[in-house]
Amino acid sequence: MNSNQETRCSGVIHVIKDKETLYQVAQDYNVTVRDIMRQNPFVNIYNLQIGDELCIPTTKPVIGGAFVPYVVKEGDTLQSILSKQNLTYEKLARANKKVGMLTLPVGTVLLIDKEK
Repeated sequence: MNSNQETRCSGVIHVIKDKETLYQVAQDYNVTVRDIMRQNPFVNIYNLQIGDELCIPTTKPVIGGAFVPYVVKEGDTLQSILSKQNLTYEKLARANKKVGMLTLPVGTVLLIDKEK
Protein backbone atom coordinates (compact mmCIF):
# COMPACT_ATOMS: atom_id res chain seq x y z
CA MET A 1 0.00 0.00 0.00
CA ASN A 2 1.52 3.33 -0.93
CA SER A 3 1.57 6.31 1.42
CA ASN A 4 -1.26 7.99 -0.49
CA GLN A 5 -3.52 4.98 0.13
CA GLU A 6 -2.51 4.84 3.80
CA THR A 7 -3.56 8.45 4.36
CA ARG A 8 -6.98 7.68 2.84
CA CYS A 9 -7.57 4.62 5.03
CA SER A 10 -10.24 5.50 7.56
CA GLY A 11 -9.71 2.36 9.58
CA VAL A 12 -7.05 -0.23 10.36
CA ILE A 13 -4.32 -1.54 8.06
CA HIS A 14 -4.36 -5.35 8.11
CA VAL A 15 -1.43 -7.38 6.77
CA ILE A 16 -2.41 -10.73 5.24
CA LYS A 17 -0.94 -13.80 6.94
CA ASP A 18 -0.36 -17.32 5.60
CA LYS A 19 -3.58 -19.09 4.48
CA GLU A 20 -5.75 -16.14 5.51
CA THR A 21 -8.87 -15.43 3.45
CA LEU A 22 -10.81 -12.24 2.91
CA TYR A 23 -13.80 -13.87 4.59
CA GLN A 24 -11.72 -14.63 7.72
CA VAL A 25 -10.42 -11.05 7.82
CA ALA A 26 -13.96 -9.68 7.51
CA GLN A 27 -15.14 -11.93 10.36
CA ASP A 28 -12.20 -10.91 12.58
CA TYR A 29 -13.02 -7.23 12.17
CA ASN A 30 -16.81 -7.67 12.19
CA VAL A 31 -17.20 -6.03 8.77
CA THR A 32 -18.56 -7.36 5.49
CA VAL A 33 -16.42 -8.64 2.64
CA ARG A 34 -18.14 -6.00 0.50
CA ASP A 35 -16.97 -3.22 2.87
CA ILE A 36 -13.37 -4.43 2.59
CA MET A 37 -13.64 -4.69 -1.21
CA ARG A 38 -15.00 -1.13 -1.44
CA GLN A 39 -12.17 0.17 0.73
CA ASN A 40 -9.50 -1.64 -1.35
CA PRO A 41 -10.42 -1.26 -5.03
CA PHE A 42 -6.86 -1.91 -6.28
CA VAL A 43 -6.23 -5.12 -4.31
CA ASN A 44 -6.74 -8.42 -6.13
CA ILE A 45 -8.91 -10.04 -3.49
CA TYR A 46 -9.00 -13.30 -5.44
CA ASN A 47 -5.23 -13.68 -5.17
CA LEU A 48 -4.26 -12.36 -1.73
CA GLN A 49 -0.59 -12.84 -0.91
CA ILE A 50 1.20 -12.92 2.44
CA GLY A 51 2.14 -9.34 3.25
CA ASP A 52 -0.65 -7.72 1.20
CA GLU A 53 -2.13 -4.78 3.10
CA LEU A 54 -5.84 -4.17 3.34
CA CYS A 55 -7.57 -1.10 4.71
CA ILE A 56 -10.29 -2.33 7.06
CA PRO A 57 -13.08 0.21 7.59
CA THR A 58 -13.71 0.67 11.31
CA THR A 59 -15.38 4.05 11.45
CA LYS A 60 -18.83 2.63 12.09
CA PRO A 61 -19.67 1.29 15.55
CA VAL A 62 -18.82 -2.36 16.13
CA ILE A 63 -21.56 -4.55 17.64
CA GLY A 64 -23.96 -1.79 18.53
CA GLY A 65 -21.27 0.66 19.59
CA ALA A 66 -20.30 -1.13 22.80
CA PHE A 67 -17.16 -2.72 21.33
CA VAL A 68 -14.09 -1.33 19.59
CA PRO A 69 -11.41 -3.34 17.78
CA TYR A 70 -7.91 -3.69 19.21
CA VAL A 71 -5.12 -5.11 17.04
CA VAL A 72 -2.48 -7.08 18.97
CA LYS A 73 0.95 -5.48 18.54
CA GLU A 74 4.51 -6.75 18.90
CA GLY A 75 5.30 -7.13 22.61
CA ASP A 76 1.66 -7.26 23.76
CA THR A 77 0.78 -9.86 26.36
CA LEU A 78 -2.65 -10.81 27.58
CA GLN A 79 -1.89 -9.09 30.88
CA SER A 80 -0.65 -5.88 29.21
CA ILE A 81 -3.78 -5.71 27.04
CA LEU A 82 -6.04 -6.22 30.06
CA SER A 83 -4.16 -3.52 31.93
CA LYS A 84 -4.09 -1.00 29.02
CA GLN A 85 -7.78 -1.54 28.29
CA ASN A 86 -8.80 -1.65 31.98
CA LEU A 87 -10.54 -5.02 31.52
CA THR A 88 -10.91 -8.27 33.39
CA TYR A 89 -9.99 -11.54 31.69
CA GLU A 90 -13.62 -12.66 31.94
CA LYS A 91 -14.93 -9.57 30.17
CA LEU A 92 -12.36 -9.92 27.37
CA ALA A 93 -13.00 -13.66 27.00
CA ARG A 94 -16.78 -13.17 26.69
CA ALA A 95 -16.30 -11.10 23.52
CA ASN A 96 -13.29 -12.98 22.09
CA LYS A 97 -13.16 -16.76 21.71
CA LYS A 98 -9.51 -16.37 20.62
CA VAL A 99 -8.48 -15.43 24.16
CA GLY A 100 -8.99 -19.03 25.27
CA MET A 101 -5.91 -19.98 23.24
CA LEU A 102 -3.82 -17.84 25.63
CA THR A 103 -1.50 -16.92 22.76
CA LEU A 104 -2.37 -13.84 20.78
CA PRO A 105 -0.30 -13.57 17.59
CA VAL A 106 0.56 -10.10 16.33
CA GLY A 107 -2.30 -8.89 14.12
CA THR A 108 -5.02 -10.69 16.07
CA VAL A 109 -8.07 -8.45 16.37
CA LEU A 110 -9.80 -8.36 19.74
CA LEU A 111 -13.13 -6.71 20.47
CA ILE A 112 -12.85 -4.50 23.53
CA ASP A 113 -16.04 -3.98 25.52
CA LYS A 114 -16.20 -0.25 26.28
CA GLU A 115 -19.55 -0.42 28.04
CA LYS A 116 -19.20 0.27 31.75
